[in-house]
Amino acid sequence: MKSPEYALGAAAGFIAVVVVSLIIALIIKKVTGKKAEYDERQLAIRGKAYKVGCLTYVILLAASMILHSNFDFTVMPFYLEQTLILLVGLGTFICYAIWNDAYFCVNQKKKQWTLAILLASAANFAIFFKTRGNWFTPEGLMNSSWNNLFVSILTFAIVLNVCFKMLADKKAEKGESCDD
Repeated sequence: MKSPEYALGAAAGFIAVVVVSLIIALIIKKVTGKKAEYDERQLAIRGKAYKVGCLTYVILLAASMILHSNFDFTVMPFYLEQTLILLVGLGTFICYAIWNDAYFCVNQKKKQWTLAILLASAANFAIFFKTRGNWFTPEGLMNSSWNNLFVSILTFAIVLNVCFKMLADKKAEKGESCDD
């Protein structure tokens, strides 16, 4: 059992993260000035992206259930596997939305948000790497620190998709201007 000091420290850390997050959100809102909103087309695409992401999640969940009911093969704990499946479904939604111009709002600054996502990816990877002595349990299963790697991979994939989409948009604009 953890000591009361540990619980108090954990609670203080949680409160500090919430306060800092709120301060950052207020600063971002003050700097940008405008409230970011999606147009009707983006909302429709996001609805389809939710469906695609949910379908991916359900298919992977069914595959996981079939795998576990027919084979006694375990590489990672069940909660870690479910987290990975959830993140893959979320990643599918995000990638679909990015490639259909429905991830960012109309007046959002893509480069700033992409940099923030990249920093989140780097932070998660650093935490994962810092816990490298704790990657596996004594039974040889993956430990919960792998969640950081999974989130790092997802956020890095988001950054790559945003960058590739921005390049594709620039190439399409150049192609349109040459046709005129």
